[in-house]
Amino acid sequence: MKNRDYKRRHLFFLHESKRKALNVVASNQGLDIFLRWWAQLEKSKLPRQSSICRVKNRCVSTHRSRSVINAYKLSRLEFRRLASRGSLLGMRKSSW
Repeated sequence: MKNRDYKRRHLFFLHESKRKALNVVASNQGLDIFLRWWAQLEKSKLPRQSSICRVKNRCVSTHRSRSVINAYKLSRLEFRRLASRGSLLGMRKSSW
């Protein structure tokens, strides 16, 4: 699973600039319709795996894909485990 995600991130990195340029041309209403149509056609020729929506956030330690806290890149389970051990600075178990 993690290798698949690395491949997708790498493909996104390779095709990001071309995809963004084609998006700008395709969405520009001031350009000729045939140029916009060509940009849409070229965009559809790019690999599907190079799209940003195919990239999944994963936990860096467990590679779990669900409930990842973006600021720490950890899943909620791993975040809770590390916080209860005191490994994360500034984290304290709340109680009231």
